[in-house]
Amino acid sequence: MFAAGKGGCDMDPQRGQEIAERDQLWASLRALRPEIDQLASGLDPSSDRQRQLAEVLARVVAAELDFRARETGS
Repeated sequence: MFAAGKGGCDMDPQRGQEIAERDQLWASLRALRPEIDQLASGLDPSSDRQRQLAEVLARVVAAELDFRARETGS
């Protein structure tokens, strides 16, 4: 977690790496925003690409839920 240091708070390197990876993942999804919006509007994922995108989004959501559960200790 965080420990007080001279310059403020120091972050555990593993936690810092996890946060950086998480931020990078969310940032990479911005390029897929038009396709995500189509799926969100109720479009049936009929193409292979749309099914793959739905699978990736489900994995991202599952990873985010895991991250948040670890953060809250539940």
